[in-house]
Amino acid sequence: MTINVMIDLETMSTESNAAICSIGAVKFTLEEGIVDTFYCTVDAADCKAHGLVISADTIRWWSTQPKEVLESLRKNNLSLIDALTAFSKWYGTQQYPTWACGSDFDNVIMENAYKSVDMKRPWSPWKNRCYRTMREVINIPEASREGTYHNALDDATHQTHHLLKIFRS
Repeated sequence: MTINVMIDLETMSTESNAAICSIGAVKFTLEEGIVDTFYCTVDAADCKAHGLVISADTIRWWSTQPKEVLESLRKNNLSLIDALTAFSKWYGTQQYPTWACGSDFDNVIMENAYKSVDMKRPWSPWKNRCYRTMREVINIPEASREGTYHNALDDATHQTHHLLKIFRS
């Protein structure tokens, strides 16, 4: 059983050095499906203090999102260092294929966040995988959506379920 990880972030920019609002991730195997989850919200101001970017365009976009989504991003925020430390502890010391929706978004933003606080991300660059590419190349319909859009854990879970459907087809 090979464990894989799916990451989804909510951010305050679309740049590769975006401030992170929340981290959602799941560990999964082809045989068992989802076997573990991780979720935390992150203090965007603390991210900014570490040199990560908050964009006016993204703030405007967030202002159009449902109130409950925005409120959830303001609860129990961890500092960037605490969030990345918790994620690394959850991830563990193994090198897992690490998926995200876009080869140049979530995983790259995580890498740059780790660099901004002089920490090492827990996976090697050759373990990066792109769910978006799989979704578009192997065109299998997605299951109906469960959970809240722009909740990082709900998004990571949805992406994982669809990726597993692709793998099993």
